[in-house]
Amino acid sequence: MHRTEMVNKYLKILNLDNRELDFDFLCQLVSRHLATFAFSSVGCLLGHDLPLDFDSLFSRILVNRRGGYCFEHNGFFYEILEELGFSPELYLARVIYGQDTHPGLTHRLSIVKCQGQSYVLDVGFGPYCPRVPVPMSGAETNDGHKVFRIHEKRQGEYHIQVLKDNDFFSLYRFELARYGQSDCEIGHFYSHRHPDAPLVNLLVASRVLGNETRLLNNLEYSVSRGNKKETIQVSSSQQLIQILTKELDIQITDEEGRQLYQGLSAKKTKLF
Repeated sequence: MHRTEMVNKYLKILNLDNRELDFDFLCQLVSRHLATFAFSSVGCLLGHDLPLDFDSLFSRILVNRRGGYCFEHNGFFYEILEELGFSPELYLARVIYGQDTHPGLTHRLSIVKCQGQSYVLDVGFGPYCPRVPVPMSGAETNDGHKVFRIHEKRQGEYHIQVLKDNDFFSLYRFELARYGQSDCEIGHFYSHRHPDAPLVNLLVASRVLGNETRLLNNLEYSVSRGNKKETIQVSSSQQLIQILTKELDIQITDEEGRQLYQGLSAKKTKLF
């Protein structure tokens, strides 16, 4: 299938074909991608090969509904934006979760200029993904559920932050340096192959819908709607398979479900 056909199929699934390619389109593209395609560490946890070429990402995310994490989702999204003529810029980030630490470059995002402003577009950060583009200007942005901003904490060091408990909390930080696909391959290799990498050890899966966020954190499943949160503990492989396939639309086999459950039953750590 030609790349243009693949992009058109993607837009049709999101019901965004025949739309004007303006800022409203970008907002809809982000929110509908998050609602349709799940964030997932299933492939990392099962030790699968996860190539980052566009054809492989298209098959994994869109056709086979296996989900993916930042290097997959944001890599795929970058190619879509580029094909549509938005000229995205690739950046890598350090995930810090409110700490003043210096971890590796294990997160990928895109920046797009639209109508005279630059915006961060991120569809690969699980339940904390902004449902809309976030302006680099520092203006606070409400996506309908959470408030985000880009804060230049030190000169040239930009933090994407979410309002949490009446204060802004840094999720990750990035610099406007030059990056390429080879940098992504290095970060991706660590993230899905290194024995100590979080996504190799933890099952995380989420969908960010219009009115709720669904999150599977190892064997804890929660659904958040506004300030209300319902949580259950997963107690069997069949229940895990049901949540992954029906609630999160991540297609796995029964054998994969049993393998995931057996590996997770003794784990207590959570990522989000």
